[in-house]
Amino acid sequence: MERGNKEKIIEMIKAIENKNSEMEEYISNLSILSRNDTLKKITQDIINNNSLLQELIGAETQVISSKEIEKNSSEFIIECYIDKIQEDPYKKVIFLREFLGLFQERISEIDKEVILKSLKDEKNEEKLREEMISLANIFRLNL
Repeated sequence: MERGNKEKIIEMIKAIENKNSEMEEYISNLSILSRNDTLKKITQDIINNNSLLQELIGAETQVISSKEIEKNSSEFIIECYIDKIQEDPYKKVIFLREFLGLFQERISEIDKEVILKSLKDEKNEEKLREEMISLANIFRLNL
């Protein structure tokens, strides 16, 4: 091959590499919603854009945002577990395992065991509640 052809080929390869890195950067910056988030968004859009559903809901009631629903429902679930623990403190570990099971694959089994060890020894129910709420916020409790 001639030297000029080799240089052209090298320039073309560098241009392709630059385009590839630009595409990788663009793709990595895209925000892709999880399946549950997508379903929640679709449901919210259906409710907001469907006049029949709006009539059924009523003009006086407001449509609650999905984040507000998620926040309230996770706090409700935590309160239910706290109540269960108060009623039967001897089953605290079982209830905490159940609670950690709600996180599915978001927390590994090893991490669940470590979290369980730290939560089971907590005697103050308010601190336990705060730690459970913190877990729900950090790992986005799946409902």
